Formats: sequence, structure tokens, C-alpha cells
Amino acid sequence: MAVPSKAGKNIIEFNCKNGVYSVDGSTVKPLGYLTAISTEKNIDTKDIYGDGEIILSQMNDKGSTGSLEFTARDDDFEKDLGFEMEIEQGLAEAQVLGNVDIAVGAECYIVVKDKTSGKAVQKTKKVWWLNVNVAPAGTSLSQNTDTTNEATVSYPLTIKGTNLLAKDGTSAYVDENGNTRKIFKISCLPDNANYATFLDTVPIPKAKTGA
Repeated sequence: MAVPSKAGKNIIEFNCKNGVYSVDGSTVKPLGYLTAISTEKNIDTKDIYGDGEIILSQMNDKGSTGSLEFTARDDDFEKDLGFEMEIEQGLAEAQVLGNVDIAVGAECYIVVKDKTSGKAVQKTKKVWWLNVNVAPAGTSLSQNTDTTNEATVSYPLTIKGTNLLAKDGTSAYVDENGNTRKIFKISCLPDNANYATFLDTVPIPKAKTGA
């Protein structure tokens, strides 16, 4: 048996940098210095039994949870989300009165096995996470010992996604079985036509022509 080709397969994915966010979908602002973005799918699976055996494992996909981690708190980010506010005496951590859903973007590296040469090629991938709810971060400060013990800041995330639109960009996408679909994350690679400006605005997910 011939060994199947792995041309075009991703080998590794690593690093995160140049984070951005948008509250209104059009104005994109820089995030603080990223150290990590982590997500975990939030899926419930229920086994349906019939005739003494599992006949269906039904999934309920509720998006993802995770965290957005920085080297230090991002005051502009927190003010936009209502976590902080300017008062007479300075910058205050304020009571959160409501949820603000935003989009979060970043760059990362992937190494791909090239389809033509078969060599490993490193590429920069750009990513948007859609309809993200961010919770306030806690603070932990430790005294210096032999070295500087810097704080780590972690904002909990809930990624709820947004509904896919049909290829006309106005009506909802509905598949052949009458189902709508949610899109949680969109990735863009250098061979995509809109790569250069991908992180300039938040993309509105639209079905591909011919799909």
C-alpha cells in the first residue's frame, strides 16, 4: 500500500501576537501584549439508546470557552468593556453593569508541508473570533525575590459565534436540511485574496459562492 501524501497538511501551530479587538465591528483597536490565547469547545454529547444499544450520539455545540492572557492589564480595553472608568481620583475598577460582545483577532504561526516542494513552510495566519464575551480579569501581585515576579493577567472568554449569511450577504444561510450554522472563528492565510486587510475590519461570515 502506498503511503498517503501529507502535502498541504499543517505540521505545527504556535505563538500569538499582534492582538486586536473591535466593539462595533468596524473600528479595530490594538490589544495589549499577548502571552496566550486558549479556547476549548463547549459541546454536550447525549447518547440516545434504542434496542439495547447506542443508536445516536447527539451533540449540542455551544461555542467555546477560554482565556485571553496578557503581560499586564490593558486599561483601554477594560474601559471599552466597562470594567474600568476614569473618576476624579484616577482610574477605577468599576462595577460591571452589562455584557459587551466583541470580536477578538490575532496572528499566529503555522508550519505547513508544501504541496509542490514537500518542504516545511512557515506562514503567518490571521484569525478572528466572533461574538466574544469577555469577563473581568483578576489581579495577583507577588513581591520580588531573586528575580522580578511579574503579574499574569487572564481574561475569561465565552465565544458565542455569529450566524452565517448566504452568499448574497443579506439573508441567513440555510443548508439543504433547513439548518442555519454559526461561525465561531475565521482564519486567513497568505494565499487568500483578502489577507492583507483581514484584521483591519471584522469579517461578516458569508457562504462561499458555489457552496
